[in-house]
Amino acid sequence: MTNVRKFLTTPVVGVLGILLISASARAETMDCSYSKKSKQEISSQAIEPGDRPDRRMNQFVRVDVLSSKHPEWDGAEQVVYGHSDTVGGSGTNMGYSVTTLKNGEKIWSKWEGVQYLVSKGAAGYELFFQGVFRFIAGTGRYKAIRGGGHYRGMATPAGLTQDSACEAEY
Repeated sequence: MTNVRKFLTTPVVGVLGILLISASARAETMDCSYSKKSKQEISSQAIEPGDRPDRRMNQFVRVDVLSSKHPEWDGAEQVVYGHSDTVGGSGTNMGYSVTTLKNGEKIWSKWEGVQYLVSKGAAGYELFFQGVFRFIAGTGRYKAIRGGGHYRGMATPAGLTQDSACEAEY
């Protein structure tokens, strides 16, 4: 019985290994790095919960436009759903985004990072931020997308700019 089991198991394991290797060989990779600028603020709500006089929490939705060397990403729009928590000028940010590529396909990401706020008094503020993101879903040829990257940027009353470096398999 043991020899029969080995005889039947070996080809099955071999076939599974070949299928896994060929599946990963078929996966395409891309440099999905981009820069982006804010286009439109959809909503923003700030609260000061009162546990500390210097805590401010913010939830927001905005639309950003991407610039990229990758033709499907260049000119794409990204809807960003975010939350930040700042205490004494520094804090965290997190959220989701959905990027609609030029061909109409969508890619969802989850992100989180840190930020530091510099008050400019009557002139406004500068908010510096950075973090990491990962792809969590996609449509069409990107339905099995995986990968991600990191981001760094600055927001002022005039808008937001951000640079992101990323790689993905799909």
